[in-house]
Amino acid sequence: MFVTDAEQVSTLLNRPDDMEDAVRHARNLLDVEAVSLVRSDGMVLASSSATLLDKTLTNSLLSFGAISGRFVALASPIGDDLQIDGINEWPAGSVLYQVVSPLPDSEQSVLIHYDLSGLLARRTQPGAVQPETIQLLALGGVFALLGGAVTIGHMRASRRYRDIALESELLRVHSDELKATNRELDAARTSAESALALAEEKMRIRSEFVLMINHELRTPLTSVVTGAELLNGEQLTPRESRHVLKAMVSDGRRLQEIIDQILVVARIENRGLSYELSSVSLERVCGALLASQPALISGHTDEPHDHVVVKTDISALVIVVASLVDNAMTHGAKKVQVSCSTEPSVDAMAKVGAQPNEAVFIIVKDDGPGIDEEFLPRIFEKFEKASFSSATGLGLYAARLMIEALEGSIAVQTSEQGTIFEIALPSVLTNQMVAAK
Repeated sequence: MFVTDAEQVSTLLNRPDDMEDAVRHARNLLDVEAVSLVRSDGMVLASSSATLLDKTLTNSLLSFGAISGRFVALASPIGDDLQIDGINEWPAGSVLYQVVSPLPDSEQSVLIHYDLSGLLARRTQPGAVQPETIQLLALGGVFALLGGAVTIGHMRASRRYRDIALESELLRVHSDELKATNRELDAARTSAESALALAEEKMRIRSEFVLMINHELRTPLTSVVTGAELLNGEQLTPRESRHVLKAMVSDGRRLQEIIDQILVVARIENRGLSYELSSVSLERVCGALLASQPALISGHTDEPHDHVVVKTDISALVIVVASLVDNAMTHGAKKVQVSCSTEPSVDAMAKVGAQPNEAVFIIVKDDGPGIDEEFLPRIFEKFEKASFSSATGLGLYAARLMIEALEGSIAVQTSEQGTIFEIALPSVLTNQMVAAK
């Protein structure tokens, strides 16, 4: 019935010359309370009831039908007085059955008001409708009203849920970005702290080095200057003069050693270090080492070395051994022994460099007081020295660089009975060695 009424009204309102007359004619034709033409935003453009003209639909479900262009029918209180032929027949709040139906090919809709109590009596034959039917229709209208409210509530809830889900996703992304930024900041802070600690350590080492060099250079230099002043005064006996000259020569050599160590390390670090290694018999190597240090005690065993070939640079090796001997004498050794062997003999307590697979060994052993075990991990580092030592802390560091350039290793074993340094150098297998194996 509602659809049929709406179709009839749509025909009458299909672009008439007089819209006001058309809605009144439609109202009389259908014998309903009011017929109106509604714009897509819910505003009444024309109506058979003057009280509805230019008003906007207040019922949310009716507004939804007008806006979305859908058919809506429900029983609900009216928002404004409903006037019929100038008389307010239905005051605001009265419950009427209301229908919104879209006009075809138009953005407008038709709004029809029905009297709920006389609805079926006017639209059917007398006695054809039972009271139970009217009750069911009224109940259906209530359910339709509730359904519309539920639908609108569901739509609003769904929209709010989508908004909350979007906000939650944005918060999650922002949280992940903050976590990543925090990790980057932690890494940067750790790196900065490490760089600061390294810089502070370098500053400490440099400061200690400057103080040490100042002391080490000043002490022998003062002795040389003082000795020269004494000799210049011509107040010494010949014996005293010889004693002063001997001390001056000793301190001058000490100055020369310190300066040589500094220059060697600086040259190595600035230019790098490499040697042209040549194959030399171990016998010749040991002979060159002992010849360079006449005061050394030879540790040669009865083991023949003429068939053992070493891959090395003799000049560089002589410098390293001389540095180890000088280091031993400086730290209290009375006697230093150098020996050569094809077998390792040291239980290494500290070691630098990579020991070759096939190696020969140069051993420098002294009878000094030994090295503090707490100092062993730093023994081959630059500027590191025992607190009581009068050295520069460069000798063993330079020896390490040179041995590594010779493709060997250097290990140390120490005790109260003395210290042993063992240099491992690459060896070359000869035919005799291969046959022996």
